Amino acid sequence: MTQTRLNRRLTTLDSTFLYFEKAEQPMHIGGCMLYEGLISRDDLARTLLGRLHRLPRYRQKVVFPPFTLTHPTWEDDPDFDIANHLDEVTLPAPADDRVLAEVGGRVYAGMLDRAHPLWKLILLQGRADGNTAVVWKIHHAMIDGVSGVDLTMVLHDLTADAEPPAAPAAPWQPQPLPDPISLLQDAVRDRLTEAVQSLTDSAFRLLRPTELGDRARQITGAATTALPSLIEPAPPTPFNAPLSTERRFAWQALPFAEIRAIRSALGGTVNDLVLTILSGALGRYLRSHGHRTDGVELRAMCPVSMRRPDERGALGNLVSVMIAPLFVGIVDPVERLAAERAAMEQLKSQDQAGGLYSLQQLLNGIPAAWQAFAGQLTVPQTLFNTVSTNIPGPQIPLYLAGRRLLHWIPLGICSTNVGLFVAILSYDQRLTFGLTFDPRLLPDGWCLATCLAESFAELRGAAERLEPQAFTKTAASAPEATATAGR
Repeated sequence: MTQTRLNRRLTTLDSTFLYFEKAEQPMHIGGCMLYEGLISRDDLARTLLGRLHRLPRYRQKVVFPPFTLTHPTWEDDPDFDIANHLDEVTLPAPADDRVLAEVGGRVYAGMLDRAHPLWKLILLQGRADGNTAVVWKIHHAMIDGVSGVDLTMVLHDLTADAEPPAAPAAPWQPQPLPDPISLLQDAVRDRLTEAVQSLTDSAFRLLRPTELGDRARQITGAATTALPSLIEPAPPTPFNAPLSTERRFAWQALPFAEIRAIRSALGGTVNDLVLTILSGALGRYLRSHGHRTDGVELRAMCPVSMRRPDERGALGNLVSVMIAPLFVGIVDPVERLAAERAAMEQLKSQDQAGGLYSLQQLLNGIPAAWQAFAGQLTVPQTLFNTVSTNIPGPQIPLYLAGRRLLHWIPLGICSTNVGLFVAILSYDQRLTFGLTFDPRLLPDGWCLATCLAESFAELRGAAERLEPQAFTKTAASAPEATATAGR
């Protein structure tokens, strides 16, 4: 990750994750990372301390201005102590994947302490295989999925024997926390600057009627494609209900080479295949629990990165969304893929993500205090059933403290009436579906993980029948994947 100047004041979108946070809706994302061999707490602390100069945000906390006049700022924490950000837990017997998911889900639940920088790592020791798991919790106000991968790359090495990064020229000296008067002055100045900038931008748009027309068409197109979701609530499911404070996770890892082979045989993008596998799995799960799926289309909110290449490393959130249909009622995998492809191509052609991103920018004009107040209201959410985010990661192994990262299980947020978050991450020739869920709403998450494997297998079978030669090349090279889930 290149050294990029970080913004001091949170953006409207970054701040939203703070304003909408509640006990039953903690707004951190993260992952469960499984490393080869033993990593001690001292090893982890030493590795992190040797890289914090490359991660200034890791030593900054959120400070709110008086009266919530504008959004909060990131300020150096003068009392920063790495001990506040590292915990260690020993897994009970049999210390397998199921126990890891149970205990890991418990430590992943719960809000981060805003008195400190908004991140935490929990080592899970005692696995039967001798490996070490680490649950990472990082507030969504700090990162999105893409910047989270960037941050992970900074903390890891590309080889087991890599030299540690060069030490900084001078020891870190935190800037003193601003006093309330300074915070108020900064807030007033920034708010006035934003108002002037907004007026200036609006004035110049009037001088560019073509640009203004394009933006209006973009917003209109997005509103038109999203209109069905606004008018008609998403179909009810067992995992769409008020949340508890509990969290668990499960996962299913698939060989990425075979995903590519399926794409070669059947067409579509990797994301089309991901949605096809997910919708097939959800259909199987619902039918196995006595729910009819004939003609049912669930909805997934799919984050879309709006980050330009020159914005990599900037942290924060630069995302829009698309509301994608999940055709859980289509049993035939090839037919289901065709339906997903057609739906996603239509959403892309209408630039739903771009239009919703433009609409999102209109929130910048709403006072921060109003946004903070709105965030604490409890309003039922019926637009979508789940969240599905597909994040590209490195296809080579990473190392932490000399230990290879074997598996990277992405974890997400369960938010209002959405008790299932599906994060998909490609890493080291695997495509891993990480399921974060509320066990009160989805008590058998591993059943859904098994449904993912079955949905993948039926799609793979259909592709292999059409183009068997595409799979002969992958059989010998595919890493162990599905066997690692739920062992």
